[in-house]
Amino acid sequence: MKDTISHLHVMCKDWLRELEFYKTEIPFFKKRLDEVASKNTSKDIKIEVEHFENKFYIMNLHLDELLHDVKLKEESLIQNAIEQPKYINVKMIETDESLEDLMEFTATDFKDTKKEFYQFLSKYL
Repeated sequence: MKDTISHLHVMCKDWLRELEFYKTEIPFFKKRLDEVASKNTSKDIKIEVEHFENKFYIMNLHLDELLHDVKLKEESLIQNAIEQPKYINVKMIETDESLEDLMEFTATDFKDTKKEFYQFLSKYL
């Protein structure tokens, strides 16, 4: 499916804001996780703490990679707009469905992880 440069640019800006929000949440989660770890020494709790530490680490890496990809896409769109200013609002660029799918997966994964983490916190804090 084709889309306009201006619409894709707006989508990239939205994605960047969304990803930056996720990145700002992770340190908060880690801090809360440290609180649980410091107050509980049970082996079962340590296993869950380690699970979330690993999950947050992997999420952070994934967010960094996705931020990089979205910034590259945005730079490409800006270059297209400079080269073809008359076509900014003409549907001529293929929508990057793989990037859209990654963003959708990331949003779902973040939401699910946050819910699971809050359930964990409610048990131990």
